[in-house]
Amino acid sequence: MKTIEIDGLKVRVQIWDTAGQERYQTITKQYYRRAQGIVFVYDITNMPSFQHIAKWACDVDEYAPDDVQTILVGNKADEEFSRQVTKDQGKKLAETYGMEFFEASASTSNNISESFIRVTELVLQAQKRDVKDLLGSLDNYLDRAVLQEEKGSQDNHAQRTCAC
Repeated sequence: MKTIEIDGLKVRVQIWDTAGQERYQTITKQYYRRAQGIVFVYDITNMPSFQHIAKWACDVDEYAPDDVQTILVGNKADEEFSRQVTKDQGKKLAETYGMEFFEASASTSNNISESFIRVTELVLQAQKRDVKDLLGSLDNYLDRAVLQEEKGSQDNHAQRTCAC
């Protein structure tokens, strides 16, 4: 659990890290159902970790809510000399899945906070859109209800007039 501040709003974020381990796969599917934001992380010095992103993204498509917010992070950006995955490959994969892309380093803390802040911002933006949509639907419902009530009132008035 971590509390971060975004636009003056304190947001409590709960983070689950499976470290890409296959043994966590059965429980991660359960977590996907309630996830609002997911950070896919691969190691830029390890091509297989990059290739596994497609499998994890497929799981998220299958098990997570449709409006889950996702970003892609290439970790170990401080180890340029051992790089196996280019920055362009990371960007292209992120584009393929409609994600934002970061390269970061857990060792130097470069772009770590920025990555988590960005996924949290995306979640908050999605929630604001949901609230606007809900309020818009509620406004439409209330407008229709008022029109029906007015029509009903006119019909009752017309019936009374006709009866006289």
